[in-house]
Order: sequence, then C-alpha cells, then structure tokens
Amino acid sequence: MRSDDPDAGEPRRQPKQNRSVETFNAILEAAGKLFSEQGYEETTTHQIAAAAGVSVGALYRYFDGKQAILKEVYTREISGLRRRILEGFSIADIIGQDVKGLVRKTMTLAFRVYGERPGLRRVLAQQSRKIPELGELRRGQEAEVHRAVQQILASAPGVRVPDRELGSYLVSLFMESLIDDYLLYRRDQTNFGDERVIEAASDFIMSYVLGTRE
Repeated sequence: MRSDDPDAGEPRRQPKQNRSVETFNAILEAAGKLFSEQGYEETTTHQIAAAAGVSVGALYRYFDGKQAILKEVYTREISGLRRRILEGFSIADIIGQDVKGLVRKTMTLAFRVYGERPGLRRVLAQQSRKIPELGELRRGQEAEVHRAVQQILASAPGVRVPDRELGSYLVSLFMESLIDDYLLYRRDQTNFGDERVIEAASDFIMSYVLGTRE
C-alpha cells in the first residue's frame, strides 16, 4: 500500500483519452473539495480516491502522491484566475478608461473571481508558503501582477509616482494583501460589503498614484 509522500510533486502522466481525462479531472475536483472542507494535512489520497469514485490504484496511475495533486490543483486555479481576469478586459477598457475606472474595474473583477471557493483558496495560499514548488508558482503570479500594474502606471495620464517600479510594487502588494486578508479571512466577519471595500480601496490607490486626497 502506498502512503502520502510529501516529496512527490509531479503528476505521473497527463491523460489523453476521454475516460482518462474524466478520471483525472474527478480526482482534482474531489481533492479541491476535500482540501477546502477539511484542510490539506487532514486529507489523504484514500479519501480523495473515494470521493472521486476511483480506486486508490487508479489515483496513483496519475499522481505520485497528495502533493502532486495539490500542485495540479494550484496550477489550474492560477491558470483559471488569470484567464478569467484577462477575459474581463478589452483593449478599449485599457486604452479608453481613466485610471480610477481601470483600478475600480480591476478590483471588482478580482473580488468576483478570487472571492469564489474561499476555503480552497485559503488552503492553497497557506500551502504556497510551505511548499517550495507552490511558492515559485505564487511568486510568478505576483510578478505578473506587478508587471501589469507597472504598465498601467507607465501609460496612464496624471500618475504622479516618481518611482514607477516601486509604486507598482506597492500598489500590487496592497491589492494582493487586501484580497487575501479580506476575501479569505474577514469577509464574513465584517459588515462592510464588497462594494464599499472596493470603492474605498480604489480611492486609496488613487490618492497614492495621483498624489491627491480626492
């Protein structure tokens, strides 16, 4: 019998046939649900296999262990988030909107997308700070956000941030920290409401990038 190997981090193989794809996806969906409900450490591959409706042997045909499943779940989540955020923008949005409109739309999209499945997102965020491979993926995502913010600050009219690189870092760090802290941990503990938080956060960013308190 196999045990959960914390060092096993890669899928054994990628499925090609329809039935294999269905099994692969069922394992990932079951794992995501269990991670969300009971945590990563408390979840076993046997539980994942049972929830997916497959044998433990079938699970191990695709994954070396629980960490490999976690990494695949994390990778899919990052890809899905990136795709949905990008799909929410058009060229007209980026070129035609003022800075505040762009910031507010970005915040609204981020809240909508990142606010889904908070239990799973909490687990992924926690494990990305414990598992080096997930940490690399998280840092890559953060660097991508930093570059996007830097491009916006470089092209947007009225920006008064002398050091654009530092400014984009601080803005992206503020947005990421707000989203992680509020959406994952404090959303249900406050009566602020998403719209109120988005509006205040957008004003906060604008007061920094435009050098005004309006």
